[in-house]
Amino acid sequence: MALLKKGARVVVANRTFERAKELADKVGGLAMTLAEAENFHPEDGMVLANTTSVGMTPHTDATPLAKHALKHYCLVFDAIYTPKDTRLFEEARESGAIVVHGTEMLIRQGFEQYKNFTGLPAPEQLFRQLMEEHV
Repeated sequence: MALLKKGARVVVANRTFERAKELADKVGGLAMTLAEAENFHPEDGMVLANTTSVGMTPHTDATPLAKHALKHYCLVFDAIYTPKDTRLFEEARESGAIVVHGTEMLIRQGFEQYKNFTGLPAPEQLFRQLMEEHV
């Protein structure tokens, strides 16, 4: 939503068009299937946020987009955190994109929840250490 407020064009891709359209209509974006997204590259420098379960344990050989499609993205965020380095993550890095692990989202959500419940800043180093040890 923050990107929309900054004027970004949002494209929602899903395995089924209907699910993509439902969310795209809510946020004012364009809808397409994951298959269509592989050939969608109106410009370089795009940002990809994978919030599907594609690539999550135990299906770690799966990826939501083929490697050839990743060359158009400058940043790839994969919300999956098990495994930490998904196939999408590895292929995006090989394609030259900046990549962000799903654990980063999980940690930052924890920071905000801690602050909301306690009114105090979260112990960032402790949160990161616990994630490394347990996820």
